[in-house]
Amino acid sequence: MSPELIAALTMNAVLLGMMLKLMRDMGGLRERMARLEGLFEGFAARQGQEPG
Repeated sequence: MSPELIAALTMNAVLLGMMLKLMRDMGGLRERMARLEGLFEGFAARQGQEPG
């Protein structure tokens, strides 16, 4: 195997790993944003109600 081929395969493996980590991190971010959205909707609903 040539050094160029080894470098290309190594870079592909590194990029794949980075993409998988990014996708996993985005999943966590999506969950946190959904939780914040729910909190905001609850807060907005309480602000729209008349006290009493």
